[in-house]
Amino acid sequence: MAYTFTDHYRAARLCLRVDAVLIGLGLGLLLLAYPRDLFAEAGITLGSAWTARVGGGALIGLGIGLLAASTEPDLHPAWLLAAIAGNGAISISLLIAYFEGEMAALHPIGAGVLVTVFVVCILTVALSAPHVRRRANQQQGAPR
Repeated sequence: MAYTFTDHYRAARLCLRVDAVLIGLGLGLLLLAYPRDLFAEAGITLGSAWTARVGGGALIGLGIGLLAASTEPDLHPAWLLAAIAGNGAISISLLIAYFEGEMAALHPIGAGVLVTVFVVCILTVALSAPHVRRRANQQQGAPR
């Protein structure tokens, strides 16, 4: 059922895969390597290198988990809750940084990358949340 046209998780699976590759593995590996010159040219200052590397390692772990979750025939609510929590935290962090003016010095390419990260995170949250709610409603109505 995971790869048929009747898969009701199809949009969520696609978004989990895109999220895993772009944000988890792509941005995670970039932060793990932390090329200071590349970030400085984009107008991004990340503070000390070790915090960026820890964040990159965490994103890689999230990406591998989301990629593994997207291959399951039936997406378990725990996987989806992890996707919602991880991507929600990333999108809230970016939103707060935007409102505090921390992105004012960004190069247009750096701003475009962060907008892409924000949109992918919001889509992952939005496409995962209905499935968690539906599974919770199914379990409430199930006989004990």
